Amino acid sequence: MYGEVMIVINMVFNYTVLSFANAIGNTKISNKRLALAAFAGSIPAVAFPDSFVASLTAFAIMISCAFGFSARIWKASVGLVLIGAFVAGGLLSALPFSQWGQSLQYRLIFYAALAYCCLQLVKMKWLDVRKISRFSEFACSSVLQLFNSSIQLRVFIDTGNSCTEPLSNDPVHFVSLRAVKQMIPDDLLHSLQQVGNEQGAIPDLSQFPERFSKQLRLIRIQTVDGANWAVGIRFDAWELEGNRALEKGYIVLTADDARYPHSASAILHVSALETREEGRGMLHAT
Repeated sequence: MYGEVMIVINMVFNYTVLSFANAIGNTKISNKRLALAAFAGSIPAVAFPDSFVASLTAFAIMISCAFGFSARIWKASVGLVLIGAFVAGGLLSALPFSQWGQSLQYRLIFYAALAYCCLQLVKMKWLDVRKISRFSEFACSSVLQLFNSSIQLRVFIDTGNSCTEPLSNDPVHFVSLRAVKQMIPDDLLHSLQQVGNEQGAIPDLSQFPERFSKQLRLIRIQTVDGANWAVGIRFDAWELEGNRALEKGYIVLTADDARYPHSASAILHVSALETREEGRGMLHAT
């Protein structure tokens, strides 16, 4: 009975470490496979508790069963498993388990549970940091060409912005008027400001200067407050850092840029994310 208990405790500890590595490494291994690997690794470790060779064998079996034999995955997963083991193992050195009055089995069960909770906390914090890091990657520098002029803008790719021009389905980006005001011809700027004063009304494009008619489109914007209409301006070109050009599309100028994240001057359409990631040989951000 003692051996079975030790195998179960060792298996729980192994599974905790493997699930930690699986989540941090984003390898998406199933829980059943992780449990099988944890069980396979616990047998030699319990059968030969004082053998260093048995410990290495158990470690190799556990990693192979969980993550396969790919050298690339091995290189990433081994380090994460070791980190998880060291974090959890540090508890055994930090807490005075030997002074507790309960039997060894109860102390080990409590230790396994405490290690699981500790690694879950580390995992959540690690994932939060990675999420913030990934979130910051959505911000980058860019060069916008509009009305035969160029300007550098700090932009943010918003995965929630799926606004498109109704007829062409071209992406629509939102740009701070303050950031590009110097590029807008005076007569067009005057017309845009007149439209901005008519809240809720559908803009009349015939009131805009005729020379801009081919560049202007009506854009329907859906927000939590309801639907609204704005005037979209077709830009000449837009290049993100890394020499990645955005698809042809439209910009909507906004007077309020206080909510733009990362001190950005523009909120890009979600399609810009694929444009950026293709420069790294990837199709998606995740």
